[in-house]
Amino acid sequence: MKKLFRIFCISLIASSPSQLLAQQVYSLDRCVEMALESNKDIQAAKHKQQKYEYEKKALYANYFPNISLSAADAYSTLSGEQTLDMNLGFVTPSLEYKVKNILTGSVQVVQPIYMGGMITAGYNMGKIGAEMASLNELLSREQTIVAVYEGYHLLVKAKELRVVALKYDSLLVQLTNDVKSALAHGMVSRNEEMKVQVKKNEAELKIRQAENGIRLARMNLCQLIGLPLDTPIEIEPDKDDNSFFMTDPNASITDRTEYQLLDMKTKLAEQQVKLQKSHLMPQVGVVAQAAMIDGMEVAGSKMFKYKPMVNAMVSLKVPIFHMSETNNKVRAAKEELNQQRMEQQSLCEKMDLELQRQVNEVDEANLEVAMRKRNLEQCEENLRISRKSYDVGYETLSDLLTAQLLWQQAYAELVETKFQLKSKIIKWRKAAGKL
Repeated sequence: MKKLFRIFCISLIASSPSQLLAQQVYSLDRCVEMALESNKDIQAAKHKQQKYEYEKKALYANYFPNISLSAADAYSTLSGEQTLDMNLGFVTPSLEYKVKNILTGSVQVVQPIYMGGMITAGYNMGKIGAEMASLNELLSREQTIVAVYEGYHLLVKAKELRVVALKYDSLLVQLTNDVKSALAHGMVSRNEEMKVQVKKNEAELKIRQAENGIRLARMNLCQLIGLPLDTPIEIEPDKDDNSFFMTDPNASITDRTEYQLLDMKTKLAEQQVKLQKSHLMPQVGVVAQAAMIDGMEVAGSKMFKYKPMVNAMVSLKVPIFHMSETNNKVRAAKEELNQQRMEQQSLCEKMDLELQRQVNEVDEANLEVAMRKRNLEQCEENLRISRKSYDVGYETLSDLLTAQLLWQQAYAELVETKFQLKSKIIKWRKAAGKL
């Protein structure tokens, strides 16, 4: 109890009252939520996704008629007379004409009937682009989650290392008092006191290093969750020691966002081939027009006085020859498709290897955590026996200092190993598509 009270007092001294009052406690889930809300890459990905959604809708509109309204008012000074030659053997009358203003207006409807698959391929590419944008946003979110998990547990580790340093220092404080008392009674030499003081100085350095580590880890976490770097945040105590984690043997890379993105890229290349092939196919369309014309004087009266008319046309376009330009574009699109398929296969194999590597690293980390725990238990027992033996004169001060140092190192190694396990777990989750 005395040791715990001493550690608590030292912790209070290390932090000013104003900081303690100002600190806010954040859970891991809250940090993840704040990071997802403030991350600029995610926000940019959302805008990109919205852009592709609008483009998809624009491409879908090509299935429907294109209706346009046009109007024109032209003025010309052209005028003259036109003699009518009717081959009657005598001079016929002449007609005076003046162009002046000619007003036209029309409504035109263009409806594609068959474009060789061009419209369908274009729309499918727009859909795939929108899906890829959504997956890219998801990928940015996953990367942010991994970064926050590691940043959060880095702060957990730094705080635990400070606890280790404070406990080690408390052992040396007690030993310093015992040695000073023994020195006052002539039971030990001055050299013994200096040995303890050297270790005490090292312990104080470890405390300072731990405090600096906490400060940097806290700043890193603030940056990840979108807070000013000097915000005095605090995190919840770590209740899960992650002593063991079992990976899912049925995990597959098919659940990964990167795998789905590769699949979308291949499908996009397939649609690109269809789009290029459509340029080799006939194109059929229908054009209908309702128009009105007004103007042009002939013999003193308007020739057209708001004259309505309706036009209709079916158009057929058949490509015949253009120096094999389109054929070569089709071949190029096919080669790009083959390239994408090879890249997809290669990257999938690498993702399989990555997943297996993460499985192995989690397995090794599980074993190392268990081993470090046993080491700490053994070092604690060794320290207890060494202290008891030193008190009754069966061990030297150097032996006790060595036992204390071994205990401190075993404790710090356990803290580091637990952090590594947590880091590897989150990386395995990402590799397995289980974030």
